[in-house]
Amino acid sequence: MGAAVSGGEAIPWADANQVAIALVNLLDPGCDRIEIAGSLRRRKPEVHDIEIVAIPKVGTISGADLWGTEEPINWLDDRVGSAIDARLLMPRAVTEHRSDGTTRVGTRMGSAYKALEYGGMPVDLFTTDADRWGCIFALRTGPGDWNTRLVTDCKRYFRSVAGGRVLHFGKPVPTPEEEDFFRALGVAWLDPWDRHVDSLRFERPSSGGLVTPPSLRETFGLDDPA
Repeated sequence: MGAAVSGGEAIPWADANQVAIALVNLLDPGCDRIEIAGSLRRRKPEVHDIEIVAIPKVGTISGADLWGTEEPINWLDDRVGSAIDARLLMPRAVTEHRSDGTTRVGTRMGSAYKALEYGGMPVDLFTTDADRWGCIFALRTGPGDWNTRLVTDCKRYFRSVAGGRVLHFGKPVPTPEEEDFFRALGVAWLDPWDRHVDSLRFERPSSGGLVTPPSLRETFGLDDPA
């Protein structure tokens, strides 16, 4: 299942960017890392929404029982909840596409994706972890047709993208930075504003490159023979 994100009115980049920066400042205390993605990052002259990628700050707090037993807390979720209570943020209804082909309109406030409204603009807040940051940040920067071409064509080079990870013969490759994501797929680096289908280039495979197929022993995690 997925949600139809975006859909606001066209707003000049400078105006939308100011709103996005204010939102980042609001949420930043609850994050280990937070960045603006989407069309704002690509510097489109006009944008329709704000996309944010964040790594939540997590920890523990004393519970309400007599012993003050520690309980886990996601500080980003706590920050979002407080902002909603203060009516600085609002949950936003989106169209959910179900696996059976039906659709449902409703709010989305999950652990990995929240549909919100801030400063009169639609906001898509995506959360990830440090190992997958580079992959999620790149894909949420887009554009969509570039993403589609990227994850389709990389299969010719023994790569795939699933669950926010790059997989090489089914084995996950950490992508803590966006540069790691490009390198793991064997794609030449492109600045966000230069990313479009015609500019996508995969590096030529070589014996020392990442696109060289591993041996069967490496693929199935077997120890080398003595």
